[in-house]
Amino acid sequence: MTYELLTAAHDLKTGDRISLKVEDNGEQRDGFITEFEDAGFWIRFDDDIENEDFIDYRDNLLVALISRPIDVAATYPELASYERLTKELQYRVYQGFTVEGVEASADQIDVHIKLIEDGQTFTQTLRSSFDQDTEHVRYI
Repeated sequence: MTYELLTAAHDLKTGDRISLKVEDNGEQRDGFITEFEDAGFWIRFDDDIENEDFIDYRDNLLVALISRPIDVAATYPELASYERLTKELQYRVYQGFTVEGVEASADQIDVHIKLIEDGQTFTQTLRSSFDQDTEHVRYI
């Protein structure tokens, strides 16, 4: 990976998986961007996924883009009427999950996702259905 000095001019987006270093020969920390603010952004590092850290553009860190996640709404137009499901699924994709399949029936839609981490495979299924005008999303 090629590291560059992090500035506000970088074309980074929410969900991007990035690697940060303090110096060229320093240890790297990888994670995904959760939110932007004027002075920097929030990141969840892989080694501390429960917490978010704020990265200020003035910290003089080095950055490398590892990967950019898919846009769930654009990639799966069949999810258009399932706003809550799409939002939850986009967040899972930011965390590194991949979409393995979508199964739709007349009254619900299931999305199968997978994460491979440290050689282990984790799978989940998200189900969305409507009760009147209220969307219900759950893990099954």
